[in-house]
Amino acid sequence: MTQEERLIELEELIKNQGKVTLDYICQQYNISSDSARRDLVKLTQLPHILRIRGGAILAEKRVELPYVQRAQYSAEKTLLSAWAAKTINEKEILFIDAGTTSAALARQLPSPVSVITNSIEVLGEIIGNKGISISVLGGNFDDYSHAILGNTVLEQIKRYYADKAFIGVSALSESGITTDTELDALQKLAMAKQSKKVICIATFAKFNLQLMYQSCSWSDIDHIITDKTPPKNILKLIEENDVELVVVDTKRTDTDE
Repeated sequence: MTQEERLIELEELIKNQGKVTLDYICQQYNISSDSARRDLVKLTQLPHILRIRGGAILAEKRVELPYVQRAQYSAEKTLLSAWAAKTINEKEILFIDAGTTSAALARQLPSPVSVITNSIEVLGEIIGNKGISISVLGGNFDDYSHAILGNTVLEQIKRYYADKAFIGVSALSESGITTDTELDALQKLAMAKQSKKVICIATFAKFNLQLMYQSCSWSDIDHIITDKTPPKNILKLIEENDVELVVVDTKRTDTDE
């Protein structure tokens, strides 16, 4: 089999399974490690495949859209955030990160609860609700993400301790959560470290995406709520890190766990 034929098969395998390893290529095609590495180099020249240690994964490297260009309301976000709201108990203290899905969650919060947020959209949804105590993190407003970010925010987060943190997800790959900006990555990680439980609401499209800045690792995540069963490589990490997974069928509104 020629390299070109192998690459066609391997690209299809990555699309279906989310990952291919160096060892698999060597064994499957009875070729040397050097030849397998050359195959990986060729594969990762494709825009939707990312090289990782020991293999390659499906990873459409892309930059998150500016907040104002994202879909603000959708049935999918409403259903996923409704499931997230079910995890909240009365009188709990919550970190709620910025993002359109976080704003959808804020519209469905039970009360009484206490909310700590860096999002003006979340604030707008809950302000005036007498059952919700609000703490707003202060810093620099980032017009791109509509999040309040900066060193002041990071220092403030250290003074709180929450029952749950709802972390916005732009990309979730084998390395964990990654973001477009360093401050956003640090802020998400700080919220996670100051919480008993970290919950991520992530659509299937966010899996196997990787952005520039590392934020929460898999060991930081406790619960994922998504709309489709994740790719095999992500499922393996979910199992290895004992992450609770809820798959919400947004068409039928029932679940698979």
